[in-house]
Amino acid sequence: MLVLVINLDRAPERLAHMEREFARIGVAFTRLAATDGQAGDFDSHVNALEGRRLSRGETACFTSHRRCWQALVESGESHGVVLEDDVFLGEGAAPFFRGADWFPKQAGLVKLETYLAPTFIAKAPVATLDGRGVHVLTGKHLGAGAYALDAVTARMLVEASATIDRQVDDFLFDPQGKPFARARVHQLVPAVAIQGLKLAKLRRVDGDARTYESQLYEERLTTRQKLGALAKIRREVVSGVAKGAIAIAGRTRTLFGATRWGRIPFR
Repeated sequence: MLVLVINLDRAPERLAHMEREFARIGVAFTRLAATDGQAGDFDSHVNALEGRRLSRGETACFTSHRRCWQALVESGESHGVVLEDDVFLGEGAAPFFRGADWFPKQAGLVKLETYLAPTFIAKAPVATLDGRGVHVLTGKHLGAGAYALDAVTARMLVEASATIDRQVDDFLFDPQGKPFARARVHQLVPAVAIQGLKLAKLRRVDGDARTYESQLYEERLTTRQKLGALAKIRREVVSGVAKGAIAIAGRTRTLFGATRWGRIPFR
């Protein structure tokens, strides 16, 4: 199992954080020097989902993940795990990073983290380990902080991402994206990893906030069209109606269907 942690050269505090997390569970990892959005030239990519220009940081982030997929292909390992450097690991995390025996044959990619947003998963797990289940992911569940994949899927992702037209988590974990079905995406429940900003919503997070503050959020705002007051109200109303409809559909499918709707817990 190749374990890769994406880390910017100018973020040593985040690398130190990841070293502490992995020392705690007794697992080694390989650092991949992240592509830096503040250095070098980047082509201007249009986000096909939002109709805006991707920021340099978003493009660099996608490029870093793509380099991880390529590294797995070239490593000769059958499976790998990719992590961003702002994640915290849960209880009993070690088996999911030490080897690939737990990785189901039905899966090509398994999301190890939770974004604490409601989504759809199959009710029945395809595999279980130490009180956790691996479920087919059927709904959108963003965040690319931690996921495992096999080398075949990694090669497919490299080929499918020759043109970058969205954020990397939309590319990987949105069912509307082209590679989602081909990657046979699954979800670990409860999740064994969570990004620091999300963990801070659940409990107090000790340590330097720089280890988990968002480096892309402010930059992303500069690429979005500024809305007037009326447009903002309209957007909130539409968003509220859409979320309400999804919630109703989710509860219905949970009661009568083969899928379950809700937030993925972290443990």
